[in-house]
Formats: sequence, C-alpha cells, structure tokens
Amino acid sequence: MRVRVTTRHINNNRDPEKLKSYAIKKSKRIEKYLTAGSDACDLSFVLSSEKFRDTAEITISSKHLKAASSFETTDMYTAIDSAVDVIISQLKKETDKKKKAKRRIGAKTKEGAAGVQAPEGSVGKLTNIRVRKLPEKPMTVEEASLQLDVSDASFVTFLNSASNAMNVLYIDDRGQLTLIEP
Repeated sequence: MRVRVTTRHINNNRDPEKLKSYAIKKSKRIEKYLTAGSDACDLSFVLSSEKFRDTAEITISSKHLKAASSFETTDMYTAIDSAVDVIISQLKKETDKKKKAKRRIGAKTKEGAAGVQAPEGSVGKLTNIRVRKLPEKPMTVEEASLQLDVSDASFVTFLNSASNAMNVLYIDDRGQLTLIEP
C-alpha cells in the first residue's frame, strides 16, 4: 500500500510534517481493512486549510476498489480522524457485501447439488437414466442440420444463435427435418 500525503495552505504556526506523520499513523487503521497482498493500493490524503476550515480528504484506489471520504471541521486532527472513520465504515460495508455474495453463491451451489440428487433416489423406475451433456456452442439451423447429417443420431439439440434459445432438430417418420422451438 502506497500512502501519499499532500498539504495545501497550511499555516506556518502548524507543522505540516506533524500532520503528515499523524495521517500516516492513521493510515495503519485503514490498512487492516484492505485485502492484504491482492494488488497495489494507493491511499492519498489531501489536507487543506482555508480561513477557519480544515479539510481532510482520503482517496483509496486499487484495481477492484475505489473509495473516498472528506471531512471538514475547525481542527485538522479531528478532520483526519473523522475522515478515517468514514472510509473505514465504507470498507467494512464493501467487505460485508463480498462476504454475503460468497455465501449466496455457496448456498445456491449446495441447493443445486441437492436438487439434482433428490429426484433420482425418490423415483424408483427412473434410476437407469443416462445423462448426456449438451454443447453450449450456439449454432444456426443450417449448422445443426449438417451436424445431424454427419452423426448417426435421429435428433440434435442446440442453442440457436438467432433466438438464443434451446432448439431441437429431428428427422420425423416421413424422413423430413423438423425444428422444435420454445
């Protein structure tokens, strides 16, 4: 994590170096909430002062995450603390979203696996079913008819590239090609 601190219009009675070191010290709190070692992360502080207003702006940018916070008050140290608190709450919210998404994906895969296995055990006559995977490559009707001519099967199932739906092309009793569309 790269930390960059910029000061703007800071009075001479306040030491800009002390403010920079304080901001770097507070950046350690933020570092805990960033994913460790995933990619390079830039953390930049912009500390500015105008008349009686002290503003602390924090920006985090990485490949997968962008966050920003700004806080304005009459004390620069309070502004830095408050901006850090805001950015930490944003990072917590993002990590919670990612955790919930992973949990949802895990729950869906478990339900899907349980749903596939349950019908086979519950239906006694359908235990000898052979499952054949279909190609996911989209085809036109002409390509499917050529596939049917080449193979020794009496039907071909395919993803129609024109309608983006599953179709079946088969040879009926009269030897004529028939297309079934949903």
